[in-house]
Amino acid sequence: MNIRGKGFTLVELMVTVAILVILLAIGVPSMQQFLESRRVISKADALTSGMRFARSEALKRGQTIRMCITTTADTITPTCAAAASRDWAVGWMIYADADNDGNLDNTEQILRIQQAFNGGGALTGDRNPVSFTADGFALGSNTSILVASSQASDLNIQRCVFLSGQGRTRTDKVPANGQC
Repeated sequence: MNIRGKGFTLVELMVTVAILVILLAIGVPSMQQFLESRRVISKADALTSGMRFARSEALKRGQTIRMCITTTADTITPTCAAAASRDWAVGWMIYADADNDGNLDNTEQILRIQQAFNGGGALTGDRNPVSFTADGFALGSNTSILVASSQASDLNIQRCVFLSGQGRTRTDKVPANGQC
């Protein structure tokens, strides 16, 4: 019985390890960019889903539904942030504005709350709150929210969430000028 023909030589093992290191060096950055892209898309989808929910509730209930930024989502009595707040990444809530005064009162029902997102990044918009009328229209003009990554400034990773005056939402890549 010949024992010499079994196993690997040191040279064969080193070549295999070298090839593995090269493949990892090529693949890991691509995987990190892919994961970051998925995080941004997930945030954009959550925001779009919230807007669609608010619109459908406005249509179903026949009353104004508001979606506002909140930094107190984890408290017993969450409140809307000031109208000047523009970072939706800190969280938001959706409520039925029964008296249509634009304020969350004790008697009004909170329909959904989104906690702040982990991992950084920004969801910067030009309007707070977003309001949907009983016929599903978004009060005010068209709006857009930039969903940006915390780790990369690559425009291919960032997304724009668009809301039309008719209450329709869509998500798209950021245009070449970097503005939604």
